[in-house]
Parts: sequence; C-alpha cells; structure tokens
Amino acid sequence: MDVLVIGGTGTISRAIVQALLRRGHAVTLFNRGLRADQPPSEVRLLQGDRRDRPTFEAALQTQRFDVAIDMISFTAEDAASALRALRGRVGHFVHCSTVMTYGPPFTALYQDETAPLNGQHDGGYGAGKVAADALLLSAYRDEDFPATIVKPSFTYGPGGTLLRQADLSSNWIDRLRKGQPLLSVGDGLNYFQFLPAPDAGAAFADLAGNPASLGQTYNLVHPEPLTWDAWLQAVAAALGVQAEIVHAPQDLLLAISDERYGHLPGNFGHTQVFSGARLASLLPDWRPRTPQREAIAATIAWMDQAGQIAASAADPLEDRIIQAIRALPDQSRLIS
Repeated sequence: MDVLVIGGTGTISRAIVQALLRRGHAVTLFNRGLRADQPPSEVRLLQGDRRDRPTFEAALQTQRFDVAIDMISFTAEDAASALRALRGRVGHFVHCSTVMTYGPPFTALYQDETAPLNGQHDGGYGAGKVAADALLLSAYRDEDFPATIVKPSFTYGPGGTLLRQADLSSNWIDRLRKGQPLLSVGDGLNYFQFLPAPDAGAAFADLAGNPASLGQTYNLVHPEPLTWDAWLQAVAAALGVQAEIVHAPQDLLLAISDERYGHLPGNFGHTQVFSGARLASLLPDWRPRTPQREAIAATIAWMDQAGQIAASAADPLEDRIIQAIRALPDQSRLIS
C-alpha cells in the first residue's frame, strides 16, 4: 500500500513508519522536516507546515494514497483541512486522537469507547481532539469518508520524553542517576497505562487499510495498568538504580506551585484505565511485545542523544519539598 503519515517523526509516528516499512508498504511523510534525526532513506518526504492550510491542502490534492494516518491534528479546523486535502483521494484515513477525550472526570475503570467524552470540557487538548473526532465521524456518516479514530494512552519511545506523575520536567531521570529521592503524588497508587511506541506503531500499521475499522473508534492502551510508583521503579530498574520515593499530598503540591503541579487535576492526578477490548477483537494477533525495560532504555538513550534530560541541580524546589515532608513528625511514633 501507499501510506501517507502526516507527521512521522514523533514518538508514535516514527514507530508507525518503521512498522509500515517492515510490512513492505511505501511511506510518504508530510512534515516540516525540522527533526535532527531524519526519517529512513526509503521514505518519501513532502515538506511543509500543515498550519499553512492552503499550501498543505494544495500539496496533497495532487496525490492519492491507500491510507493516510494523521498524527498532528489537534482541532476541528485541522480535521477539516485534512478532509479538504484528501477527500476522494484516500482509501482509509486514520486519525490519532487520545484517551484524554474521556476526561477527567473519568467515570469508571476500564472505560470503553462508549464512555462519556468529558474531555470536551477541558478547554484545550481534550476538547480539540473531541471536536476533530466528531467532525471526521460525521464525514463518515454523511459522505462515506473512510475515517477511523485511534485513541492512545501514554506512549513512550525515541522521539519523546519519559513522563512522571509529579511534574512534566525530565530532570527526574537525572535525579535517579544521582541517587536523589523523587516525589510521588498522594500514595503513588493511581493507575495509568504505559505503552511502548513500537507496539503502538504495530497496531496502527495492522489497522491501516482494514475495512472493518471504518467509522469506528478504538482505544490503544497497554492491557496491564501500572501504579505511578511502579512506573518510577521500572524506570529506575532500567537505569540500574533504586528509586527512593517520597509521597506528597496532591493538594499540598498545588498549594506550593500551581505553575509546577497545576497539570495534576486535569490529567495525571487521577486513576485512568481504559479497555482495549474492541481493538483486540479487530486485531486478535496484536498485543504489546516490547519488553518494558528495553523500551524505557531506548527512550532514555534517545533523550540523552537529543539533550532532552534536564539537570536536577538547576531546579531545587523538589529537594525543598522533600526536606519539609521529612521534617514532619512521625505520626506512628507519636501514637505509640
């Protein structure tokens, strides 16, 4: 098949490209061509910025593809532009959405694709994806536009950074390497789903061109959730160190720095676990196969090469919070 990937150099995107090439497909990328690490030589590159909508649409209106996978569409306006560019020129259009369309608030454990789209109220990322998904599914119903929606949870691999619950800086990797303690939010037992990018890429590639997926939405998640403390320990193990974890209440962190910890109520401060049963039914041979330790190590290696690991010494706030927590009285000792 001839496959267009809009994007193609991000964490999931580059894994999709590799998976498509392994299956013998011809791959074209449309992106700005700004990444230092270039795509494989056998990939055809159409260089441009999709935010320049007239140029983006004109470039694709001269092309035809069996499949197009849109990895950098974040709003209804982006989706509408893709429709104008590819209507009648593509056999299957796969839109990368997100599980953040479901919330918060999240209404249950193992939410499936029928869950309420509470993310439409977040005023940002989730709301934009909800609107983009809705436009494409409406185009499927109204004009038979061959759209499929895929909703990944947190996916990690080369091309992106490893995230933790407490804050969005990468300096926690440096802290682990230096034997410094890490903050964990609450009791550290909120559950989340962490999927290696090669497994996500394989799912997209297996889905591409599948007529049974038209008009459907699929969660793309690891079937085995982890607690955030378990994730910290897994990353530490990949580095060959032990993680020393210090727990801090979420409301305390918010009171200390809304700028630093303000993302928690809107995303990582909740248990969020989603069902991948619908995708498993469509792709019975797909399952995560990449060893966790291998995927974490590959991500850290890319972060090192790209200079994406911040120095912990430049950010003393975490040490000050940990010191203050450790200075609190030991309640169990007082009770006894």
